[in-house]
This record gives sequence, C-alpha cells and structure tokens, in this order.
Amino acid sequence: MPLRCMVLALAFLCGCVTVQVPGYIKADHPYARKMYGNFDKIVIAAQNILVRNGWKIKAAMDPSVYERVEGEDGSTDKDILFFTDIKQHSMVLYSSYTHLNVFIHAIAEGAQVEIRYGKVTPLLVKQFRSARNDKLANKLLEQIEQELLETE
Repeated sequence: MPLRCMVLALAFLCGCVTVQVPGYIKADHPYARKMYGNFDKIVIAAQNILVRNGWKIKAAMDPSVYERVEGEDGSTDKDILFFTDIKQHSMVLYSSYTHLNVFIHAIAEGAQVEIRYGKVTPLLVKQFRSARNDKLANKLLEQIEQELLETE
C-alpha cells in the first residue's frame, strides 16, 4: 500500500502544470553594457552570439511597444528588442523555463546592449520566478564584444 501512495503522489507532483511565461521581461535586474562601433554590426553580433549559444530568436521588434527609452536627441527609431524562445530545463521532479530579452539601444558612439533574463520554475502550488543569471549574461555580453572586435 505505501508503494501505491508514493506512485500516486509522484504522479500528482509530475502532472500537467500550466506555465505562464511572458515574452516581455521587466527591468528588475538588467545587465547592460555600452558597446562602441557601428549600430548594425552590434545588432548582427548580438544575433550571432545568441544563436551560437543555443538561444533561438523568435521575434525582433521596436521596444517602444513595451517601454519608452529616449536618446540624447529624443529619437528611438534605431532601437531593437529581441525575444528568445523558451528553453526547458528538466530536473528529476520538476522543470524550469528560461528565456531572454535583448534590448539594443542606439547611442551616439554605438549602442547600449541590455540583457534581461527570466526563469520560471512551476511547482505544485506556486511558480517561482528569477531575473538573475550573472554568469550567463556576462558571458553573452563578453562574447558580443569579442565578436565586434573580430569584425573590425
């Protein structure tokens, strides 16, 4: 009888869970870095690095749909926002889901690249959310900078 209870409890814990993962990530903990050079080359470098690291870009859009970022002259027409697909990371009894938003904001000398990380871990009663992954964000930003240096 105890084995049946354990199997039933395990099936209950591993059952279907609806996960709500929003595409847009608020600026709770953004990782930002100024990069100098041609704006278009910075955008291409960011795309290349995301793809090389297994992050599929599912959408690219104007970030003003979600928030207003003004440059020194008030223009935001060159800014771009990338949404990545969700990656599922399976554990023994649960899964977590991660995705990124990458903002590229044009500045006079190049661009400010901002990476926002979102992670959702749904458990039986509650969904845990995280906006931090220092190692991943810094690695991606460093690789984008390196890519820019190699293309010049």
